[in-house]
Amino acid sequence: MQRNMTSQLICVHAAMAMAVLMGVALLLAGWVPPPSPAMSALETAQMYTGGGNKIRFAALLMMLGATLFWPFAVAISTQMKRIEGPVAQPLAGVQMACATGTVMAIIIPSALWLVCAFRPERSPEIVQALNDLSWMFFIGAVPPALIQVLAVGLCALYRPSAAEVFPRWYGFFCLWTATGFVGGETVGFFHTGPFAWNGIFAFWMAAVFFFGWILVTWWVVMRAICSPAAETSGALSL
Repeated sequence: MQRNMTSQLICVHAAMAMAVLMGVALLLAGWVPPPSPAMSALETAQMYTGGGNKIRFAALLMMLGATLFWPFAVAISTQMKRIEGPVAQPLAGVQMACATGTVMAIIIPSALWLVCAFRPERSPEIVQALNDLSWMFFIGAVPPALIQVLAVGLCALYRPSAAEVFPRWYGFFCLWTATGFVGGETVGFFHTGPFAWNGIFAFWMAAVFFFGWILVTWWVVMRAICSPAAETSGALSL
C-alpha cells in the first residue's frame, strides 16, 4: 500500500518538474513573451541564427518538461477513477487522452524550434513558416487542454461523494480555468495586439491559467492521494 502511494506521489510531483523545465526553457530562449508574429522573415531567421544554441537547449528542456505531464495526468486519472467507480470511467479516459494531445502540442513545436535552429541558413521564408507553425501549435492548439480541464472539473462535480476525492470548489475552478484557454484560439487571426500569440489574452492569460491549474491540481491530487479515504478505498494503485 505504501509503495503504491509512493508511486502516485512521484507521478503527481512530476508536475512541479514540468513547470520548472518549461519556465526555464522559455527564459533561456528569451521567449517571455514569445517573439512577435509581426516579425519579418529576415528578423525571424536572424533570431534563430543569433540564439541557435540557447534555442536548441530550450527546445530539449521543453520536450522533457512536456513528457513529465504524462505521469501527472496518470495521477489525476487514478483519483478520477475513485469517483467514477470500477465499471465505467469515461471522464478519466477523456482526461488521459486529452493529456496526450496537450503533450504533443508542446513536443511538436519544440521539434520545430530545433529544426529552425539546426539549419538557420535556410531561406528566411522557410524559417518563418516553420516558426509560425510552431507557435500555432504551442499557443493555438488549446482544445486538448481545454477538454482535459473540463473533464476533471465535471468529474469533481459528478456527485456529492466526489468531495471525498476532489473538493467541490476545485470542480468550479477547473471550469473557470478552461475559459482562460480560449484566447489561444485567436492566434491565427492576429499579428499584433492582445489576441496575437504574444498578447495578453493568447499568451499571458493562458500561461497564468495553465500553470495556475497545474499548481492547484498538484495540491488537490496530492491531498487526495494522502487522504485516509484513499487508503481505505484500496485505490492507491496505478
